[in-house]
Amino acid sequence: MIARSNKAKLLVISIFFVGIATGVLVTNFYMKRLTNASDAANSSERDQRTQRAQRDINRFYDYLGLDQTQREEMRRIGEETRHEFQELRKETQPRYEAIQEGSRAKIRAVLNEDQRAKYDEFRRNMDDRRRNRNRDANKNDRDSDSGRGPRPN
Repeated sequence: MIARSNKAKLLVISIFFVGIATGVLVTNFYMKRLTNASDAANSSERDQRTQRAQRDINRFYDYLGLDQTQREEMRRIGEETRHEFQELRKETQPRYEAIQEGSRAKIRAVLNEDQRAKYDEFRRNMDDRRRNRNRDANKNDRDSDSGRGPRPN
């Protein structure tokens, strides 16, 4: 009976620590997204969000009682995870784009000529916005990797 109780306690503690690790990874990913979501007009807002995110991460590290070595290891793990997500995106992006183009062709087939013109204009605007956002995010990644941009601890 006591062994069962100890096993249950160990299971609960293990699940708790897995949750913490997941939270750290998600927080790091979220912080990177905030850092990369730059817009020149909103740079001060972005800086504030980045500072808030970094402050929250530091609070989390303080809550866990991490020393500097552990903090660096957590940051390294977050960076590795971010790179893994980027590689996954590179692998899946072509398939995603093919599905997207198929969907757009089906939608265009439903529309009349005037609606197609409006739809095409709408899609061009949305695609331009996405390209600009991605360009800015890639610029921030390069700045961060070269040490010029904000870098989390």
